Order: sequence, then structure tokens, then C-alpha cells
Amino acid sequence: MLLTSLLVRNFRIIHEACLTLDRGVHLFLGLNAQGKTSLIEAILFLATSTSHRTHREEELIGWGEETAYLRGELQEETGKTTLECGLEKKKKIVKIDGNVLPRVGDLYGHLRVVLFAPEDLAIVGGSPQDRRRFLDMAIAQLEPSYIPLLQRYRKALRQRNQLLKRLQSSFDASAQRELEVWNQPFLDYASDVIRKRCETLGALSPFARDHYEGLADDGPFAITAAWSAGMGKEEIRKVLQNKLERLRGAETARGNTLIGPHRDDLEISLQGKNVSLYGSQGQKRAAALALRLAEARLCFEQTGARPLLLIDDVVHEMDNRRRARFWDLMVLSGQLIVTATDRDHLGSVLEPATVYRVQNGEICPV
Repeated sequence: MLLTSLLVRNFRIIHEACLTLDRGVHLFLGLNAQGKTSLIEAILFLATSTSHRTHREEELIGWGEETAYLRGELQEETGKTTLECGLEKKKKIVKIDGNVLPRVGDLYGHLRVVLFAPEDLAIVGGSPQDRRRFLDMAIAQLEPSYIPLLQRYRKALRQRNQLLKRLQSSFDASAQRELEVWNQPFLDYASDVIRKRCETLGALSPFARDHYEGLADDGPFAITAAWSAGMGKEEIRKVLQNKLERLRGAETARGNTLIGPHRDDLEISLQGKNVSLYGSQGQKRAAALALRLAEARLCFEQTGARPLLLIDDVVHEMDNRRRARFWDLMVLSGQLIVTATDRDHLGSVLEPATVYRVQNGEICPV
């Protein structure tokens, strides 16, 4: 898979940019707040219809503009594919080869990207939601059917919570009956989500361990979850069902669902210690990079195609040794989009194929 051309119009501070891209490294240089991260965000949005910086899509439309537009041309083994995304204040239209997608989730799996960004520190040191999002996005790009599964689970969760809130205020026989009905799809979808997360984590963990050891010398590195990777759907469902029965009174008292994928977490550790609690900033940064490298490796292993790597100003704070090791791990990558404020911040290892200057939202080849 290769992103061969990109059109960005009225996205953040980029008024219009039209790029022709090839394999290898494309380096975008510019001072802060000039549009480098906006370009990275535009490619991510074209691939996933999500932003790593905001949940409010109207913020992506350029100041004073009514619409934004993205278009990317892909070269795949099966031929060429065109992705388009149009944004209005309260509307989003996504197309593949001119056809409007009935579900935005159908976009996943065409342009597979792995983002390396300063915000990745949240995967290690942030909330459980940050870690769940990392894993869910990795799964979704490999298996687009995972998105509707998550949506069905969240719908069942909302229904349960609404019924639990009704029961919290006073006993309601009809709400109790409805709760028993909704427990079944909740358990089905929850066990499917957990099983898929366990499978992916089991495949991801050894890659993350190897990549951390390639970046640093203070391992061993491990990433684990409460659920065992070897558990099947029925076993997971039975455990969840038993917990629901034990927590019935507590859930009613709180008016909220107390177990399920929405409350799971990952533990990232070095030498058996939680990196979030005990790791230095350098260790957290190396752990986040190792997880992203593992995501890229897993994508290649499972699809046979290298994802597009988006590397947004993440190496300038590394020491020279870790920076060199990081670029060594990138040698086999097919296509890289790299941003930096200064060429010297990247070290002497990276040899970009094409260099661009980014200034005031304008992008020009050097």
C-alpha cells in the first residue's frame, strides 16, 4: 500500500496543499504552529476518520471556512483506490472511489497508518481509556469489522446504564425485566471485544518487548492485561456473567455498569514495575515508541503490507544513541512522513528522499 498523492484543503491552518508522494522518507521542516502536525492529522483523519488531538470535528475546519476536504490516492496490489473526506460544521461525508460510505467504519483497512506523536506518552502514563484506545485503533485497522462490534457493545452498555439508573431511584419491575434482556447482548458483545483484545495483545506483546530492547537497555519490558490471552469467548462470557450476578446490588446502587471492556486496562512494566508510576520520562517515551513500532510490525505480519508511518516530531528529545536505534528500526519501512523543526534534530542517520518546507500553512518542496 502506497499513498501516492494527497490533497488537503481548509484543514486546520492548511489552506491548500497538493502533494505527490513516493516510497521512502518525506521530511517536512518548519517552526512550531506552521502546519506540520496539521498535515499529519489530515492523513490520520483520511485513514481513520478520527483525530489524535480533538473529538470535535468542527475544530478541524480552517478558521473562517465552512468546509474542509481531503483526498488521497492509494496504490494497492489490487489497483488504485481514492479516499475522500468532506467536513462541514455538523456533517461528514466519506467516500471510497466516489461511493459514499454508509458507515464511517468501512473506511478502516484501506490506508493503514501508524502514528508516532508526542501525545503517545498518554498510552503509557495516561488513563486506562488512552491505553484502550491505542489497542482498539490497532485492531480496527487490521479488522474493520471490529468497529461495528464496539458500537454494538457501547449501545448495549448505554441501555444497561439507563436501566440501572432507573432502578437506582426506585424498584421498577419493568426496568428489571428489560435489564435481564439487555444482559444477554451485553455479555455477547463484551466477550467478543475482550477476546479480540486478548488475541491482539498476545501477538503485539513480543514485538513490543523486542522493540523496547532495541531502543533501551533497561528491560525486560512487558505489557499485560487482566484477561488471559488463551481464554475463549465462552469462558470469558461465563466469567463476566458470574461477576454481573455478584455485582448486581452494587451496580444498582451506583446506577452504572461496573465491569466490561469499558473498564479494562493494560499494565506496561519494566523489570516488573509499572512504568506509569515508576518510570522516568525517557522510559515512558521509549515504551510508547516500542508500542507504536510493535503496532507497525503486527500490521505488516498480518497483512503483508507495510503501513504508512507518521512520525511527528518525536525524536528530538532522545539522546543520540536512542535516536540512532530508532531510525535503524525504520530501515525496512516502505513510506514515512516525518516532521521536525530542524533537520539536525533528526540525527545523522536519516537520509530523506524528499524535503518540504512548511510555513504559515503552506507546504513547498525544497
